[in-house]
Amino acid sequence: MQGSRRYVGEMDPSGADLVTRRLQQFCSVMTGPASELMLDEAALMMSAVLQPRLDVIEWLSVLDEFAASCPTPTREGVLAHLVGDLGFIGDRRSYGDWRNSCLDRVVAGRRGIPISLSVVVIEVARRVGVTLHGIGMPAHFLVGDPTEPEWFCDPFHGGRTLNVADARELLATLTHGQIPWDPKHLDPVAPRLVIARMLNNLKAAFTQRKDLLRLSLVMQMRVAMPEFESERDQARHLSFVLN
Repeated sequence: MQGSRRYVGEMDPSGADLVTRRLQQFCSVMTGPASELMLDEAALMMSAVLQPRLDVIEWLSVLDEFAASCPTPTREGVLAHLVGDLGFIGDRRSYGDWRNSCLDRVVAGRRGIPISLSVVVIEVARRVGVTLHGIGMPAHFLVGDPTEPEWFCDPFHGGRTLNVADARELLATLTHGQIPWDPKHLDPVAPRLVIARMLNNLKAAFTQRKDLLRLSLVMQMRVAMPEFESERDQARHLSFVLN
């Protein structure tokens, strides 16, 4: 079983404000070496900023348990276990709910959006020794396999497998042909960019809800990443709700 490391940022919640501590922990990880960023930890730390009393270690352990109970430690075995045995599936009813971007909520409810379900697949696979990665196709995140460049998986739709033509058709259907096809849509994305895209979803959800408190927290997380440097003034403007 691989991936035994633990959440090194866990701190005593007494004393300083817990939300501030959670933000500091997240920002520390996201500004560290990209090669050391662990996708499951980073996703749960992001969730912990919005839910400060979240026990990150507990949810890492749940992913450990999913892997330990996987009967067949292969790519197909992981998908069969998560979808067939554990019942993970796309949340069509409340797709835009911010909780669908919180890994702990997705693991607990076994419902999520394409990117959060993909994180579950990637991280359980890693624990049984199978390397998968995220595929940042516009409008619908997928899972890819570095050993088979034309194999893709769609955890949102029951873990179905796709080839390049299938993925192209899916994008055209979802966007009504508004996004031209580019083979780069199927390039793998690094873990930090998976987190960036999850933050995009959270920003959109809280903007739509006019939830200024959570939106401000998301903006504080975003500006910890160079990709969102241009949003620093917006984050500073929203920070008044944290004072």
